[in-house]
Amino acid sequence: MLTVKVRFTIIYNRKGKTDRNGKASVVIEAYQNGIRKYFKTGVKIAPGQWDEARKEVRNQPNDNRIIREVVRELDTFAMTFPYKHNRPFSIQDFALLKRVPEPAVKLQSFSEFLTEQIGLNRKEQAYATTNRHERVAKSLLDFNGGKAVQFDDLTYNFIEDFDRFLLRKKQHVNTRDKAHKVIKKYLTLAIKKGLFELKNNPYNSFKLKTVKPEKEILLPGEIKKIEDLQFNPDQKHLAIYRDAFLFAYYTLLRISDVTRLTQKHISKTDKGLIFELVAQKTKKLNRVLAYALHTVSGQLSKPEQILLRYQRSDNNPLFGRSPQKINKYLKEILTLAGIKKKDIHFHSARHSGITFLTSKKVNISYIQQLAQHSKITETQGYIHLSGVHMEEALSSVNWDI
Repeated sequence: MLTVKVRFTIIYNRKGKTDRNGKASVVIEAYQNGIRKYFKTGVKIAPGQWDEARKEVRNQPNDNRIIREVVRELDTFAMTFPYKHNRPFSIQDFALLKRVPEPAVKLQSFSEFLTEQIGLNRKEQAYATTNRHERVAKSLLDFNGGKAVQFDDLTYNFIEDFDRFLLRKKQHVNTRDKAHKVIKKYLTLAIKKGLFELKNNPYNSFKLKTVKPEKEILLPGEIKKIEDLQFNPDQKHLAIYRDAFLFAYYTLLRISDVTRLTQKHISKTDKGLIFELVAQKTKKLNRVLAYALHTVSGQLSKPEQILLRYQRSDNNPLFGRSPQKINKYLKEILTLAGIKKKDIHFHSARHSGITFLTSKKVNISYIQQLAQHSKITETQGYIHLSGVHMEEALSSVNWDI
């Protein structure tokens, strides 16, 4: 019994056009005696995902498994047909093949992708960063009425309406801009993974005009008020929050590093205490000479005094408190110190500390290194010289030259 063999070819985008999501189907072409028939595989991908030379989907073993199974099913049907029906197989006999439909594949929504990627990044980024990304994901769901946001939803109009939603929530333009940057970050990742088409990215056109914020800082006199605070028995719990803030002011550490500092990071040298830790944000080793910062005549430096006050015999963090709690209790501390500035947060310690060192004429390159800024312009952005600083600088000038 002679059967002319059927030739199977895997073809991507047979019709030469993509759907509204920028994707096209992978199909199987069956050829025999000048006749061709095409069979769906259920696999739809973006052009950049297809490897024409290998006839397979790049980096997607599950899709390639599905494609191979369809080819195997068609080939098995053609090969066994003559034995079951006692006649040669013809390509038209594929009409008798009752293929069991592939189970419907639930496409991942952008909301699911966003949540998944935030979870994967959790160990690689600062707690505060993860927390901000999670808040953006929640805002996106709230805006969409609690329904998952699909990739198809991400149009210019959708993003524009989302921005108006944040505006109605009284979010500052810079806060809204940060939210958009989070969405843009993960959308760019989705594009790289072939889940979204670059040409459809709404952020190709959508831009926000941000404003340079006027940061409030604490002047040396105000820092002194915080240093001099005496807590009664009911307020003793505030001491560690006050000292964590002052430590950041003295050393310019970010909150993500202050709350991670342990005894193993601290060493004693002939000159005094130093500490070394890899910064959470920059992933660079930060070596800080605690003994050389904010020195006190005849005593240990101010950061050394705090390190000794909270030294531990175990390896738990010296300031083991969450950023939320630290910022919450910082408001109480400012009130107790009689400081009425409203826009002071833990990060203000870095701004205030950098400004103080600048006013003391410390070389800005040294400040940049201490603050772990990759560019000196970043450090300059942290300098907020007041009229008091200006008066001190001018009074030190020798105008007779």
